[in-house]
Amino acid sequence: MLVNEQLVAALAEAEEPFRTLVDDSGWVHASVEGLVLDLGRWWDAGSDLRLDQQSAYSVAASEAARTEGGVYVEGYLWRDGQAAPAAWCGVGEKVVYGPRADAYLGVPLSPRFCRRVQQRNGTAPVLMSRHPNLLPLLTRGLPPGAVLAGGRLGPRHR
Repeated sequence: MLVNEQLVAALAEAEEPFRTLVDDSGWVHASVEGLVLDLGRWWDAGSDLRLDQQSAYSVAASEAARTEGGVYVEGYLWRDGQAAPAAWCGVGEKVVYGPRADAYLGVPLSPRFCRRVQQRNGTAPVLMSRHPNLLPLLTRGLPPGAVLAGGRLGPRHR
């Protein structure tokens, strides 16, 4: 199985217990994993990837702001045989700053949307915070303009 397929399978397995909620209630996304499967895009490690194994969400956001054409991305990566939540800076389809991984699936987020969520929740992560205020993003979906261009279409891209 390819690493991209392994990452999708792991996220689908994590989403599965919540799938009934979506089917019965009309939520847009069953879980954060489902949101990333629905809206996420694939990214490749750039040849000039600047590594930070403990890549903090706030540092990835700062790198995106400093990098020409950079976007802040939150999602999941596949490393050491498991899915892990993470953030990185992407340009085009490449990860230019973040943790080294075998596969990246994430949502490129607008700075304005990130600031609003971070100020409201008091957390650096936007989608990966598991903050209770994330619930409306699952029930109603992300607001218009929250997702930017970048990466290649993901497994269930809407």
